[in-house]
Amino acid sequence: MRNRKRKKSALSDHESVSIDQDDQFYFIEGEHQVKELILKEHQLQDLIETYDMYMDGIEHFFNIDTGEIVMLNTFDRDDEEEELSEAIEEGFNDIYFRIPCRESSEGYMDMEDFADTVSNEKLRIKLFNVLIGGKKMFRRFKDALSSDARELDRYYKFVESRNKERVLDWLESINVKLKVVAENDNPAEENIK
Repeated sequence: MRNRKRKKSALSDHESVSIDQDDQFYFIEGEHQVKELILKEHQLQDLIETYDMYMDGIEHFFNIDTGEIVMLNTFDRDDEEEELSEAIEEGFNDIYFRIPCRESSEGYMDMEDFADTVSNEKLRIKLFNVLIGGKKMFRRFKDALSSDARELDRYYKFVESRNKERVLDWLESINVKLKVVAENDNPAEENIK
């Protein structure tokens, strides 16, 4: 076991930080400041849609200073992407945070929970039969729902609502307090009031 030293920083009480270190590893623990962020409705919608999107070789990062979502190719990068990658690395988990992707287990749980809400017994049974398993289950679930346009639309809204909850939970976990304003609101004026 490596010899570890425990240090206490000489910061003010609300910024106290303890450092656990050895010759190769530093662990900084302390109070995390909450970042207040104002987003327009469409910016939150973009964040929710990004959470629900997975593309092999593409990572999405959220800038908590600007509310901007940036996309980074993890394979063949040009000079501009290299610059962006360096900026992200420099501000990683401080300014830039990797946007998580919806897990397939969450998608399955959403389908199962939604199927429970379907009042048409024949359709509900059909959906649960799809959930038993097999290839392309997500596609087959949507195909089964496509026989009822209202239920399909309701499903998309159900999933979007769940994804919004997950995104808001994620923001809270990275200490971001979010305020969403309408498209025509001017956040600068609101802060003046």
